[in-house]
This record gives sequence, C-alpha cells and structure tokens, in this order.
Amino acid sequence: MTHPKLATFEALGDYIDLLLDAICVVNPHGEFIYVSTGAERVFGYAPHEMTGRSMYEFMHPDDHERTRQATAEIMQGVVKFDFENRYIRKNGEVATILWSARYSEKDDLRVAVARDVTKQRQVEQERQQLLEKLEKLALFDPLTELPNRSYFYQRATQALEHHSDIAIVYIDLNHFKEINDAYGHAIGDQILHATAQRLSASVRSHDTAARIGGDEFVVLLERIQQHSDAEAIVQKIQRALCQPIQVDALPNVRFDLAASFGIALSKEHGNDLEKLLLQADNAMYKAKRNA
Repeated sequence: MTHPKLATFEALGDYIDLLLDAICVVNPHGEFIYVSTGAERVFGYAPHEMTGRSMYEFMHPDDHERTRQATAEIMQGVVKFDFENRYIRKNGEVATILWSARYSEKDDLRVAVARDVTKQRQVEQERQQLLEKLEKLALFDPLTELPNRSYFYQRATQALEHHSDIAIVYIDLNHFKEINDAYGHAIGDQILHATAQRLSASVRSHDTAARIGGDEFVVLLERIQQHSDAEAIVQKIQRALCQPIQVDALPNVRFDLAASFGIALSKEHGNDLEKLLLQADNAMYKAKRNA
C-alpha cells in the first residue's frame, strides 16, 4: 500500500518534475522512498536508481558523519534550510548539494529539497582564490615571499595601538651590490631569497620579518621590554645570515654574507612608528660604518 504522503507527491508528479530541484522523501533507515524526476539533474541518477537505497550509498564518504549529525537534529524537530554536503554522481563527478529538510513526526518521514549548487560554489571558490592572490600581491614581496613594507606597517601600527612593547630591527646586507655587479641580478635574487628564508627561520612565530626594498629588511619583534632581549634575537639572525650561501647556478661558489643591524625599542624611543624606523635605520648605518 502506498504511503499517503507519497500518494500526494505522486499526484503532483507532473508539476514537481518541472522543478530544477529534487524532492526527496527518506524513511527512518535513511533510504529514499520517493525521489522526483529532478534527481537526475541534481544527483545524476534516475529516480528508480535511487529509490529503496540508502542515501549514504550516493554520498561522499567524508560527509557521512556531518550528515548523520544533521539528520539527528532534524529528527528532533529542527528544520534545516542551509545544510550542504557532497554526493558522487553516476559519472563520478562530485556535486555539492544544498538541502532544506524537515521531519514529519506523524508520517515518520523526512522530506527534503535538494538543490545542486556545485557551479556556484566553484565560482565562489575561484573568487576567494583570486582575492587571496590579489591580497598576497598587495602585501607580500614576490621575490622573497616575505611581507612587504605595507604589511609590515599594518602589523607594527596594530601592535603599537595595542600598547605593546616592540622592537624594530633594521637589517642591511653588506657588500650585496658588489655581488649583483659581479654575478648579475639573477644570482642576487637567489641570494635575497635564501636570506629571507634564514631570516624567517630565525625569528619567533609572533614576530614579523619583511623586505622593504633592495637588500634591506626589517623585523618587528613583539613583547620586547629590554634591549638585551632584542639583541639575543638579532644574534640568532646574524649567525644564520653568516652561514655561506650556495646557488644552483654556481655550485662551486660560496657567498659569505654579513649584515648590519640597527635596533629601536618603543619602551626607549616612544610609540611613533616613523621615529622608531628612523632610529633603527640610523643605528644600522652607524653599525655599517663601523663594520
């Protein structure tokens, strides 16, 4: 005997089939007992191929647990309007499905509307990837992959606004121009990239190392109260930068770099970022002259 609820859907079949969405009725065991013709557009299966089978047979395995949790909530009377999971179509494609579902306690059935939002989600994902790419271009140096001047200013300004004790370390590579002149900019770029990697590895996770132009780098050290604390980190950076650098194009050449450093502390020199940068820059040039 046909369930009264199913008889209603079947009576409306000629109209339901015009919908781009799929109407699904599921029993307490998670089996489809009615699927409208729209299922072929949404799931890639004809209704008769789905009827009598568990919805989990068609669902992406990674989404089973989330769907079970949502099902339990629906069975408790929660109406879902925006639940998403993924199904695997007959041709192997993965479809993202947006569900609206509710439980009929009287009929002990779940009635749901399934909409294919795969293309929309792909467009959204591509848009997000583009935004992330544009953000990276705007805030990161493409050569070294370090934050650029703009990103550094944002982080340093934010730290100062939160009244954090910070230190600014200005770094300039000694005799880098001579390497560029002797070996060319392509080799110089590889050396800058290697320098950036060593710099990143030498600072703490909450610090920010940035390239602000040419062979000049700057580091934001947060939660620094004493000059000796900043000097300890600078010594670590210095040891890393002093290690010889080799590049693939010149396997028999070792580049021994040295760098000059200048430090400025907000606790000693105030919270004006431009003044801190100038103080660190002046200290760096003083160290460079004495090198």
